[in-house]
Amino acid sequence: MDVLVLGPVQAWADGVAVTVDRPLERAVLVRLALANRVPVPDGRLAEDLWGAEVERPVQRLRVVVSRLRAALGPLADVIGRTPAGYQATVSATDLLAAEAAAQRLHIARRAGDFGAVAAAAREALALWRGYALADLRTIAFAAAEGERLDDWRLSLTVAGLEANLELGAAGEVVTELTGLVARHPLHEPLSCLLALALYRTGRQADALERLARLRRALSEELGVDPSPDTSKLELRILDHDPALRASALPVAATVGSPAANQEVAPETAPTESATEPEPRPWPAPVVVPMTSFVGRGREFATLTTRLAEPGLTTVVGVAGSGKSRLAAELARSIGRAGRPVVLVELAPLGRAEDVLPAVAAALEAGGLATDGAIDPNGPLPGILAALDGDGGRALLVLDNAEHVLHSVAELVTAANGFSLLVTSQQPLGVPGESVYPLGPLDRGVAVALFIERAGLRGLVTATERDELVTICAAVDWLPLGIELAAGLTRTLTISQLAQRIDDRVRLLVGGARGAAGGRHTSLRVALDWSHELLADRERAVLRRLGVFAGGCTLEAAEAVAPDGDLERGDVAPAMADLVNRNLVTVQTDGATRRFVLLETVRDYALARLTEANEVEELRAGHLRWCLHLVRTIGAPDDFAAAESVAAVFAEWPNILAALECAPGTSRATDGLRLAVEMHVPWLARAWFREAQRHYAALTEAADIAAHELAQALSHYGFHTLMTGDLEAAAVQLAKAGELAAPLDDPELAQTVRYYQGIVDIERCRLPEAVERLREGERLAVRDTQGSSFADALGTALLYSGDPAEALAAYTRSCAVDAAHEDEHGLSRGLSNQAKALLGLGRVEEALATAEESDRYARRLDDRQILPLNDLTRAAAALAAGSLDAAESYCRAALGHEEDATGLARIDLADVLLAKGETTAAGELLDEFFAASPGGVPLLAARAVSVTLRHAEGDEDGARVLLEQVRAEFAAAGFGWHRYTDRLITPGRTA
Repeated sequence: MDVLVLGPVQAWADGVAVTVDRPLERAVLVRLALANRVPVPDGRLAEDLWGAEVERPVQRLRVVVSRLRAALGPLADVIGRTPAGYQATVSATDLLAAEAAAQRLHIARRAGDFGAVAAAAREALALWRGYALADLRTIAFAAAEGERLDDWRLSLTVAGLEANLELGAAGEVVTELTGLVARHPLHEPLSCLLALALYRTGRQADALERLARLRRALSEELGVDPSPDTSKLELRILDHDPALRASALPVAATVGSPAANQEVAPETAPTESATEPEPRPWPAPVVVPMTSFVGRGREFATLTTRLAEPGLTTVVGVAGSGKSRLAAELARSIGRAGRPVVLVELAPLGRAEDVLPAVAAALEAGGLATDGAIDPNGPLPGILAALDGDGGRALLVLDNAEHVLHSVAELVTAANGFSLLVTSQQPLGVPGESVYPLGPLDRGVAVALFIERAGLRGLVTATERDELVTICAAVDWLPLGIELAAGLTRTLTISQLAQRIDDRVRLLVGGARGAAGGRHTSLRVALDWSHELLADRERAVLRRLGVFAGGCTLEAAEAVAPDGDLERGDVAPAMADLVNRNLVTVQTDGATRRFVLLETVRDYALARLTEANEVEELRAGHLRWCLHLVRTIGAPDDFAAAESVAAVFAEWPNILAALECAPGTSRATDGLRLAVEMHVPWLARAWFREAQRHYAALTEAADIAAHELAQALSHYGFHTLMTGDLEAAAVQLAKAGELAAPLDDPELAQTVRYYQGIVDIERCRLPEAVERLREGERLAVRDTQGSSFADALGTALLYSGDPAEALAAYTRSCAVDAAHEDEHGLSRGLSNQAKALLGLGRVEEALATAEESDRYARRLDDRQILPLNDLTRAAAALAAGSLDAAESYCRAALGHEEDATGLARIDLADVLLAKGETTAAGELLDEFFAASPGGVPLLAARAVSVTLRHAEGDEDGARVLLEQVRAEFAAAGFGWHRYTDRLITPGRTA
């Protein structure tokens, strides 16, 4: 069914008119249609019909809705009931069509296509059939809504006339404008447009007289002066400005929605000719918001110009001044122009150390860096390399830097010469920084923002406009304060809001950074007031949402927020009300809808949570939800699929918050359990240091059963091992073994045995490793456990010099991983198979297997496996005499190494020796040995050092070193042909 509102109300279904005789029933149908399928709370709907003072409003409303359904007959189902209020599955189709035409008008206006502007205006205006809602003007909301829609109609008319004027039809528009000005003598845009039209027809004196009459009318009726744009036009007409013959007035209002007279930022965007190809838009760097961008036109234009050149620009302003939204709109606009843009939201980060990983992840997600190109253990060089790609055109936007200033300052200093935009409550204070202060909104823009956010279509009445000025002034013209105040119009009329806001929000921007109450103290009063107007249910949900970092889904909120006084079914309607009040924002990503608190509001919610003495209870519930989430995602396949790993990291801000808030509390035990459940996801992403950090904080604090602690310590030992601290890993695994020994838990004993075998390999105790791992494979309690032992056994055999047996072990492991579709296992196992195949001289098979491993590693973002595959390719190239290719592969792998103790430096030194670059090879080996390495890399480096001594002509030294290294190899049982061949014929490769 279609409901038409741009004239007397009409309803149609399949081409047949639907009659609703009673005005109240018709008003309910219209009000729900205007809500565009969004539920309308009972109280709001009743107030719209009868005002605020009616008795028993809900009961009266039910009677009217019942009569409406009866009048609709077979169409009664279009009126539905939800927990959030009544809802209609119909829309005001003529209004939606007019808004769509107005949007096309706005786009054409920005592009300077006046023909399209005029056509769109005609299309929109043709939808009016008279005064909007003409038959319902006795109903409270319909009178205001009808007036606003008719004011919007006037704005569309002005836009169409302005376009016709630009198309050279000055004479034709003068007559229509004269009539409109007579009916609207205080409408500045109309009078200015008429003056311009008169001037263009050669009537300068009449044009000046028109503006003089406007000035007198404004002074006598309102006691105000004309706007600066009107005064400027008057001077330009006096001066016979030649530009007036070619261009119209600066666009002062958009008609893209009924909220007219709002400034729109991207008006200054360059317009390309029709013959130039449009640039390929860069993928959107941020989630598209559900609200329009109002205001900041001058700032947008200035910053767009600044960001066209390399350099650092920092936008600074108080909390709530709109820094983040401006940065996001700049990112979207510049990205649409075809320039690479990456936006990084820093607000969810809890530690300064998280800045570089967050930037690296954003660069990879945005396509500026390939998967694995940035080393997570030392990301800065990779970040700079990514920014330097595409000719250094990329723009990096860092939003909300105030709490991580030092780390951001270090990053932007290193990135000198690139285009960088930072938002913060204070400057970074680094050389070359261009600081751009962001102050309050202009009066007209502030009012337009309120109108748009409050859903007030079109221009408000003169009385309401004065009241809106009062409201906006009370919140010091700051966007966030205005949006919060606008959200209150769901409860209060504009008049009621204006009467109350002056006393309650006078101190809105009186706070300062560092004052008690947090970095957003200046907004505390506004939030206090918004909070007081909430029902108890909404207050409870709001403060409890504060425990979520980075937002949450509705299901998550329903799992965490309820308690004895708040039921699960209360959460959804409360969330809907909070969204309506602009206290909660909604982000849509595909089919997923997330509810997010602005950082200001989240700080406030957490403060209220503390006052309610609910922090411990809610953080415990949040932690339990995180634990359940990770277990649920991993249950089907133990994170074998890349999608499972990605699903966990989609909630990483919440998981991280739960882990970091657990140590030292009664939640430490569940925190440690969450860390255990995160073992495989951390392993898949090679987040070994992150895992180690959380295990270190939780293992000592947790009061947990022995078998759980043993499992946690075994995982802790493994992640410590992977960071290179072999001795600490051995200690942790020994503790795990002691705890596991008396428990008669075969699964746990096997876990400890497996990790101890890995430590034996890394400490070059290869015979012990082979024995321990063979036993583990024999005792495996399930095939996937046997697969893990077989893979580790293969590595021990390869290092021991038996590539054939190693290949057999790797093949057994991969067969199980393939059967279970374990992508992480295949990523690792195929990489190992490639090394064994290379050791057997089956080079083509080795390269093909490494390529297959890459495919899984890229899906998982496994930054440990990708460089190992590059080293396999380097060894194959070296054996084939392709020295340049070998060097390239080694350097690619070197880019991933956190420190100097990995194999990449050793293999690169080996390649450089083959190329005759002895000095460079020696420097690499010196760096390696200075890092105090151990294990297999140390033995490999000792072998390459023998080749170096020969290359330097030190035959005696080479001979002595050769004997020492052979003895070390024998003691360790080390026989990996890639390096032992250096001892057979130093300088040759195999």
